[in-house]
Amino acid sequence: MTTTDKLFDREAVSQTEKAYVLLEELIVTGGLPPGTQWSENILSERIRIGRSPTRDALQKLAFQRLVHIVPRQGIFVSEIDYQGQLQVIQSRREIERLIVSQAALCANQQEREEMRALVIQLEKLKVQKDMRMYMRLHFNLTKVVGNASRNSYAAEFYAMLQTLARRFLYFHQDRHSDLSDICNLHIAQLEAIIGGDPASAITAAATRNDYAENLARNILMELISSSAVTISVSKRKT
Repeated sequence: MTTTDKLFDREAVSQTEKAYVLLEELIVTGGLPPGTQWSENILSERIRIGRSPTRDALQKLAFQRLVHIVPRQGIFVSEIDYQGQLQVIQSRREIERLIVSQAALCANQQEREEMRALVIQLEKLKVQKDMRMYMRLHFNLTKVVGNASRNSYAAEFYAMLQTLARRFLYFHQDRHSDLSDICNLHIAQLEAIIGGDPASAITAAATRNDYAENLARNILMELISSSAVTISVSKRKT
């Protein structure tokens, strides 16, 4: 990715936000591979944005658990937490009930128009698989639905969970010969919100999370059976 790319088609106003979207894209799509170590200077030079906004962006990425910042050692890109992915979906399932129901009730006309535009773009992806474009749409729909919920606290946590889910899916995109199923799930949710139907939006969100959970569970079981990952069980203190 170069800085001439369209930043995932996102609107980034401040230098910190520009740094964030560039770094987040690199992490989600493997441009900064899991487990790799970087310095703040190198990352700043790579995205061609100053150190101060890059540092601020890295702090946000650390909050989202995409990087670990270790003083005097550098920036470590987080490994994908396969066992934790099920917890991500479990958490998203609960917070999304609030997000989508509130968005269905509170979205303004402009936000509903933005959602209609996203539906049109998702329809196009059903016939032509483009995972990077799906990543862009996923980011944008998370943002517009989160904003429409009128709950900035819930929206921020929701965005963090969506980012972790997005990276997991990107790294396992070979599981999908096309994107029709995923797009249909998003479309159903967006159309319920556009139509101002909280109950249908909640149902659509639950169905999409069921799909994501089954996918994550199947991948995890396969990795366990091949010894690629192991399950850690926390011991209870007595």
